[in-house]
Amino acid sequence: MKARRQVDTGDMLFGRRTRQNHALEHATVTLLSWTLPELNTSARSNARGFIIFADIPLAEVRRASDEALMRLQAGESELAIHPNCGTNLAVGLSVVMVGSLLALTALRPRTRVATVAAGSVAGFAVARPVGTLMQRYVTTLPDVHDIRIRSVRRRRFFGRWVIEVQTETASNAG
Repeated sequence: MKARRQVDTGDMLFGRRTRQNHALEHATVTLLSWTLPELNTSARSNARGFIIFADIPLAEVRRASDEALMRLQAGESELAIHPNCGTNLAVGLSVVMVGSLLALTALRPRTRVATVAAGSVAGFAVARPVGTLMQRYVTTLPDVHDIRIRSVRRRRFFGRWVIEVQTETASNAG
């Protein structure tokens, strides 16, 4: 009889592999930024791995992603949380949007302006702390013991260099 794995909310919303790759992406970008302090990049994760939008030597990315995976597997889960993650931006903008929608319900124009201003301040104030919680419990999963890096390759995407890091389940490695 096969044991059932408990499914959490993050897995239902984003998928386990995407969350694991998101954690690996954050850890990789963090390690790259330590060795390349002038690094200015963004990245996106999916179920197959992640893409870094930057012109970085492949050997550096491979080294950083291998080390990131090893460190996450060793329990350094804080590497899965990144202060500049898009999750923080999404949380902040969501609060601003809710504040703006509430402002539309106000009868007096002064109240509308005050509500929009309060919503904007609230969005700015909660973006990072609530975004960090969202990363920790919903959008990343630092438990990466069952994945491995399959490949790291560079390609052009709309005239810009991108680095694609593909992962796979460790049991599929051959």
